[in-house]
Amino acid sequence: MLPESPFQKLTLSEFSSATPEQWRAAAEKLLKGAPFDKKMITRTYEGIDLQPIYTADNPGSPAIDREMPGSSPFRRGIAVEGSFVRPWLVAQEIPYRTPAEANAALRSDLERGQTSVYLPLDQATRFGLDADKADQSAVGRDGLSISSIADLRTVLSGIDLALTPLHFEADLGSPAVLAMCIAVAEKSGVPADHLNGTIAADPLGVLLLYGNLPFGLTTAFDRMHLTASWSAKNAPTLRSIAVRSRVCHDAGADAVQELACAIASGVEYVRAMLQRGMIIDDAAQQVWFSLSSGTQFFMEVAKFRAARLLWATAVNAFGGSEAAQKMHLHVRTSAYAVTAVDPYVNMLRTTTEAIAGGVGGCDSMHVGYFDEAVRLPDEFSRRIARNTQIILQAEAHLPRVIDPAGGSWYVESLTDDIAQRSWKLFQEIEAAGGMGSAILRGDIQERIHRVATQRADGVERRKDPIVGVTAYANATEIPLEGRGEDLAMIQTQRADEVRAYRTQRDSSGSAAAVARIAVRFKEDPGGLMAALIDAARHEATVGELMRAIPPSSDDEPVNVTPLHSTRLAAGFEALRSAMASVARKNGHPLRVFLATMGPVAQHKARADFAAGFFAVAGCEVITPAGYPTPEEAASAACASGSEIVVLCSTDDTYPGLVAPFCAAVKNKRKDLTIVLAGYPQEHIEAFRTAGVEEFIHIRSNVLETLRSLLEKKGVRP
Repeated sequence: MLPESPFQKLTLSEFSSATPEQWRAAAEKLLKGAPFDKKMITRTYEGIDLQPIYTADNPGSPAIDREMPGSSPFRRGIAVEGSFVRPWLVAQEIPYRTPAEANAALRSDLERGQTSVYLPLDQATRFGLDADKADQSAVGRDGLSISSIADLRTVLSGIDLALTPLHFEADLGSPAVLAMCIAVAEKSGVPADHLNGTIAADPLGVLLLYGNLPFGLTTAFDRMHLTASWSAKNAPTLRSIAVRSRVCHDAGADAVQELACAIASGVEYVRAMLQRGMIIDDAAQQVWFSLSSGTQFFMEVAKFRAARLLWATAVNAFGGSEAAQKMHLHVRTSAYAVTAVDPYVNMLRTTTEAIAGGVGGCDSMHVGYFDEAVRLPDEFSRRIARNTQIILQAEAHLPRVIDPAGGSWYVESLTDDIAQRSWKLFQEIEAAGGMGSAILRGDIQERIHRVATQRADGVERRKDPIVGVTAYANATEIPLEGRGEDLAMIQTQRADEVRAYRTQRDSSGSAAAVARIAVRFKEDPGGLMAALIDAARHEATVGELMRAIPPSSDDEPVNVTPLHSTRLAAGFEALRSAMASVARKNGHPLRVFLATMGPVAQHKARADFAAGFFAVAGCEVITPAGYPTPEEAASAACASGSEIVVLCSTDDTYPGLVAPFCAAVKNKRKDLTIVLAGYPQEHIEAFRTAGVEEFIHIRSNVLETLRSLLEKKGVRP
């Protein structure tokens, strides 16, 4: 028998406990007079003050005692067992443009760990247009071109539709794509009620993304009802309504805005379905949410937990059952955060974002491809992204713990904060007429633009660093090679294919089936979807099916100011691209000489700062040892072949250095731009008079400063 361990006698009561007030007093002592609130509290773009320490007394913390996983309001997940029995679906997007290419990638990836089909469709298909009837720029844009049932058969060839969930971003073309999917599944011996996944429309998302709809929202909701009501009765595990927050996230929305807009869109869709005769349980269970996962790990975990809570609250307000209150949550890692510069760092970004999705309790996930900012993925980038998820499931064992973040006072408090703020914004949107009205007025776009401007400023001032771009930039990096896409060629190819398809089918049978759609609608509006499926069996195209649907009362196009999707690093990447052009032309990039003065201790801090500052633009930075006199430093700078020289020393020594240094430089090379590292405020005007053209310091807008300096040297991003 083992001897009793002395540690077994220890109890918490034997230790004195410190109060938050005592801890703060100790922290303030270490701060040595620096303001506690400024140093220890972080203000987020959501307006949340992140505290340095959280206790059971923080708001939201007691929720862990009231709620269990699988119980309403589902903050802790919609299943009692979490992801333990059924891990989240590995639902990697297959973004290729043609059916054959998409099928080859799908079959390969499904054999190697992917567990769901996810196909974003191109703009033409999303708008219900055949490839030969759409604008050239719309065919192949943003996804897969589908015009015929033959295309769909090609895409889904070799895939077991009874076992593999299907996810199509079909949007306004959803009725036609759904009809074709049902027809293809029937041909494979798979009845509609065995299909699982989403063939879904998100018309408000389309409006925000592209800035227009070919008809009004009433028509959009009528067509949504067409697919949602049919699916609820005939294919209840195949959802027809999507809420995708990516368009808001990629435009710079904060977590509260993203979540509030998602809930407001979902509520607008449910309300529209109820107005058209659906019951709340059927309508709510047709809704599928896709939220983005950004770089702020704990914020994203809390956002996903808050999302379930808010959706349950909203559906409960409609009178929905507990089963109807469950949110079906897909997570995709952030496209807003990926970079074209130093792209391999994206593997690390998407990993942390994916962990947030897994910890936050997603039902399916897409991990972004590390090279997506540059090109379509190849087999290598698809494998890395897919295996990121598989490692989280099989090696990191995330699914083995139910609600792993539950009980963290920080996460519970943050979940509560996000939920309350998102609900408040949601109520403001509702009070002003709902999400559709807010988009038509431009309110949503304006709100998100304000936050996006703040985010951009944080990045441009390096307050929010982007590793590899604004911090620790590698100026000697060899950029990834793009794989140029010719959308004009794709449109020509796809147009030829759909025209050939029409000549090879039974045109009379197809035309008769399409004609029966309008007749069926007059006799029995509820049978419209069945008529579309019949026409799909007779090989009608997407465009023919969509044109056959009788118009609603508001058939006038809608136009709004779209959200501007971008990437945080885009401005800096433009600088790097321009510098790469200079390097190709001249054999080297712009050179920057650091005129370091005196011993290392005197100049090192500013020299390191200046080197990092100019590396952001891809400049070649020359850093010599310190010079004893300003004249020697100036002589070395002029002889270095540099276009910019940065004087690096301390504020105390600058008054005796700047004037002689500038005079010596201008005496030899008037074209050499002089920059000073630091901002000695009381001497700024005198130093400008002496010849300093720019000051770089911790409060600089790095992007604006570099643009200005580079433009002086003829480098134009």
